[in-house]
Amino acid sequence: MRRPITLAAILSLLATPAFAQVKFKRCLTEAEVKVEKLVRHGIFLREGGNRCDVDYNPGTAKMWKDFDTKFGTRLAQQTAKRKKVFDREFKDNALEVMTYFDGRLVTYYRYYPLSVSYCGQVDKLLQAVTKSGWNTFAKQSEIVHPDVVMDMKICQ
Repeated sequence: MRRPITLAAILSLLATPAFAQVKFKRCLTEAEVKVEKLVRHGIFLREGGNRCDVDYNPGTAKMWKDFDTKFGTRLAQQTAKRKKVFDREFKDNALEVMTYFDGRLVTYYRYYPLSVSYCGQVDKLLQAVTKSGWNTFAKQSEIVHPDVVMDMKICQ
């Protein structure tokens, strides 16, 4: 009983924060959109790999950890580039706004209902990046494009 109440409280806080009205002043360039997609896809694979490992696809957490070990420097570079966008857009509270965006994403993926289908997809994506590396990860990151377009102002 406590878990649903806690989850409801977290989701209600996320649904009505002051940041819900936060808007990007300038549009994001194609390169900045690519960075955002890479960061979001990394969050998705990390959370999915860790959660699906327990009950559905043992080994997914290790696949993510191995990928992160191998490409952690590149992932950190993308995160640093992304931070510059938030610094530019939200000079007074960039870290706070970025933390809101990240927390919302992490919370979504940590509480997304697990299923054979969902975890099978996470496993498939992790196997592909394990086998083929960064370029495959970058291609996979295109799946979050609609989310980025909804959240951020994109240059046309």
